[in-house]
Amino acid sequence: MRHHFTRDEIKTLLEGVPNTRNRLMLLVGYNHGLRVSELTNLKGADIRDGYVIVKRLKGSLKTVQPYVQHVDPTFNEAPGLQELARTVGPQERLFPMTPNGVAKLMQRTGARVGLPRHKLFPHNLKHSIAHATIQGAGIENVRQWLGHKSISSTGAYLRVTDEAAAQAIAKAL
Repeated sequence: MRHHFTRDEIKTLLEGVPNTRNRLMLLVGYNHGLRVSELTNLKGADIRDGYVIVKRLKGSLKTVQPYVQHVDPTFNEAPGLQELARTVGPQERLFPMTPNGVAKLMQRTGARVGLPRHKLFPHNLKHSIAHATIQGAGIENVRQWLGHKSISSTGAYLRVTDEAAAQAIAKAL
């Protein structure tokens, strides 16, 4: 059973959040592969000059990442972050919500839009961006993006299900 979101499921979740700031919060969590506490601890000083500065937890490396710009407006965080950067003070939290509040937001929204309950946890945003990008971007780039010190931490995202392996082998034969 997959616990990460597909790209379509992320889009459905984001489009289901009526509040613009909360939608941006989940998008930033997904785009930058943030733990929920890293997301809720972001401050005004952490977004400037087109970059998000992430003070990672659990021994991970600090990362400085450009705003994610995407042709699909649902995944384009740049306009929202630019606006937020103009309206919050340097020490003001970008997303004044508790980690539990983020979890409840995901669970309420996910249930309303019909997403599987077992996926509706904030940490799955981090897992989802890793799974979505590791094949195309490569393990070393994803390791750096997520702030992992060890490549073995990132290696977990290379695992495939029996079903995916069977499909790949059938396609290769």
